[in-house]
Amino acid sequence: MFKLFKKADKTNKKSTEQQTEFQKIHIKSEDTVPTEVDFIAPTLIRETTPKDLTAEGVNVGDYYVEIGGTTEFARYYRSFYAEITGGSTYAGMFDNLYVGDFGQGSLEADIDIGIHVEPVDTSTELDSVASRIRSIKSDLYREMPDEKREKLKDELYDLEERQRRLRQNLEKAFRASLQIVVSANDLKNVKRFSNLIIRRFAGNQIILRSPDGKQLDAFFNMTPLRDTATYKEHTFSYETSNLADMFPFGHGKISHSSGIIWGRDNLNRPIFYNAWDNSLMNRNAVIMGGSGAGKTNSALRLIHHDIFRGVRHAIICPKGDYRRYVEEMGCPYIDLGEHSPYKINFFDVDIEEQNINGQIVKRVNIESTIAAARTIIYRMIRILDDNVLTGIIKTRIDQKIRELYRDDKKITVDPSSLFELDEDATTISMTPKLKEMPTIGDLYLKLKEDPETKEVAELLKSFTRHGDSPTQAIFDCQSTVRLADTPLFAFGLADLDDEIMKPLGLFISTKWLSTKFSHKDRHIQKRVVVDEAQIPMEDEETARWLENEFRVVRFFNASMVAITQGVEVFARSQYGLGILKNSPTKLFLKQDSIDIDDMQKKFSLTAYEARFLLETAGSGLGILRINEERSIIQVTLSPYEEYLFETDPNKIQAKRDAYYATLRR
Repeated sequence: MFKLFKKADKTNKKSTEQQTEFQKIHIKSEDTVPTEVDFIAPTLIRETTPKDLTAEGVNVGDYYVEIGGTTEFARYYRSFYAEITGGSTYAGMFDNLYVGDFGQGSLEADIDIGIHVEPVDTSTELDSVASRIRSIKSDLYREMPDEKREKLKDELYDLEERQRRLRQNLEKAFRASLQIVVSANDLKNVKRFSNLIIRRFAGNQIILRSPDGKQLDAFFNMTPLRDTATYKEHTFSYETSNLADMFPFGHGKISHSSGIIWGRDNLNRPIFYNAWDNSLMNRNAVIMGGSGAGKTNSALRLIHHDIFRGVRHAIICPKGDYRRYVEEMGCPYIDLGEHSPYKINFFDVDIEEQNINGQIVKRVNIESTIAAARTIIYRMIRILDDNVLTGIIKTRIDQKIRELYRDDKKITVDPSSLFELDEDATTISMTPKLKEMPTIGDLYLKLKEDPETKEVAELLKSFTRHGDSPTQAIFDCQSTVRLADTPLFAFGLADLDDEIMKPLGLFISTKWLSTKFSHKDRHIQKRVVVDEAQIPMEDEETARWLENEFRVVRFFNASMVAITQGVEVFARSQYGLGILKNSPTKLFLKQDSIDIDDMQKKFSLTAYEARFLLETAGSGLGILRINEERSIIQVTLSPYEEYLFETDPNKIQAKRDAYYATLRR
């Protein structure tokens, strides 16, 4: 006998008076002819309420579907619908569901999953998005707390990006719901397992909502017995890549369709990356990973391929990991040290194009150079005595630097002032010769002559050719580096002492890069790569400069890339947090267990992503996040790149042999 219990129609008063709370629909066995179906059909299907009792007389306490069986007394089912609150989907976000891995131990319970999908007309979805955009823009004119305003701005940005993707046919729109059904013979197991997955998914920014009062309808939604298998309140708008993330075979995607192939996803699809894509607020990136995670190879893959797309590169290299690559490419590796053939003078000026009243005019960047040189001089003095730089002394130093340019070298904003005049002192020859620039040694002599700055001059002396330390006087020189045509160069800091010259060398090289490279030639795409970027975070002045560069270089058609294994250093620095905020591209590689908690909090990583980076990620295997898009990525190298990027001297020959072997095939 088959029994179906359903709630009575309480809107009919007569029916309510004549019947009990539940109607019983009976089919008497003596009025039917038994068939094979009767031996497998459920004996009972009903939706329970919190006040109902089980066959054992136990209070149910919640909404379930109870199904009586022929081989077991009863089985209980409870449905949930998933609501994603994190703002984005990611590859593998429901993998635990498909494999049933929730650390449930001895709990015996099953999970069934249904993904209900309905395509949406693109024009209809665009109208809906446009309506919400107009509403947010209107709300932003009102007075509101700053926190609410920032949330609205973030939502507006996401909606405008969604609008762009739909208009350009990069994505298709869908309405979808994800239904999860937990079942077990023991009602206690259903309750415990339900609570377990609710807590687990809440940590992944996914809320599981139960359709209480509609559990039986939801149960039928998982069967072919319903034409419409979705509830409006549990159905949300998604794009193609979002849906792909929900399936066990889907791994999402990065929507860039141009640029370099940085790697491949788990389906072996190429992942394109273009730092100059219009969807990005700037061109900056951060690469994070533990030792041996593949940070250098991932960065070199990006650098090497973008060089051939015309992007010029500068690398700050504290440990020397990029030396071999730069030299193999035939480009200058500027090893800052006493015996290096490459010298830089931070008093160098250049000719820049400036927009003055709508006119493009060539001017000497003398003011920005003076500002940078002044900051470096202050830094040198503070290394030895932090108390001597009074307001008067700073003013005198600024005056002396200006005298070096104006009076001694006769250099002004006029580009012609950079060149030596002919003997008649009125014309420049057909093959003009650049004047020598002021040096720190020249400044020392000027400061020494003035009684007010004589004490400061003595502090500065050790950093000049007039002192007794050649290793500290490496910046008292004329520059031998010309960067006009080179597509790539690097500053090496490995030979500098850790206490004084390495921090100073890092500070000077970064300042020099600002005025001579990243802030010049706006028509040229440029990138500055800072390896071991946790080191600048330990010095406030350098950290402040680096964070500022991440904010302003977008105005100069430039990109900044920070590479670090010291996530905890970034996390505790206001400047590190500023860098992370101003980097829409983040490549997460394998992490150490000591860093993973900080990373999960600072980057809103889900529990799945954290476990992936801790347990699954390998060399070059990680998670690429660009804006709110994310994908698993494996950065792979060609045999030639394996050879070219290798930094271990013991492996270079083997990589070389492997590469040439491929050429003979």
